[in-house]
Amino acid sequence: MKRFVPYLIIAFVMAGCGDRTPVIEIEPDNSTRFKENMINANRVVIQSEATQIEGYLTRRGMETKTLPCGASYHEYKHGNGSVINPDDTVVVNYRLEALDGTPFYTNQTDTLTVGRRQVTVALDELLLALPCGSQAWLIAPSNTAYGVAGDGDRVPSRTVIVYNIVSINKFHSNKS
Repeated sequence: MKRFVPYLIIAFVMAGCGDRTPVIEIEPDNSTRFKENMINANRVVIQSEATQIEGYLTRRGMETKTLPCGASYHEYKHGNGSVINPDDTVVVNYRLEALDGTPFYTNQTDTLTVGRRQVTVALDELLLALPCGSQAWLIAPSNTAYGVAGDGDRVPSRTVIVYNIVSINKFHSNKS
């Protein structure tokens, strides 16, 4: 019986904790160190993704332009349609994949209001850079794509994504 007493005490202590999460106080010095470590870790991720993107572009011989958010794009067909402005509603058809070619979405169509970042920052900025009718490759680092969380469905966290923009058209309602 004496052998089981310590186990019973541990069981009662653990049962008494319930679902309460213990609060850990972080001293200011540790907090600063933690922030610095997180910043450094993010720098490593960003640099690693930049190296991966550079290799991807080199292997494909793509010359790209850079968007303000840091994503790169290669317009392979210039559209002759109207300029896209903030608050315009557009219909975009695209394929979405990882840098290694793993497909996430093979025929995705979204109706978006430009400037509201309804999908990704990179796609939103690209739409403002191209006229309707354009076709382009968009290479988006994870921080301009689905970030740490992924898209909650097919795109994993911290994934560089490649959009193949097949069509961009302004949305026209059939309502009179």
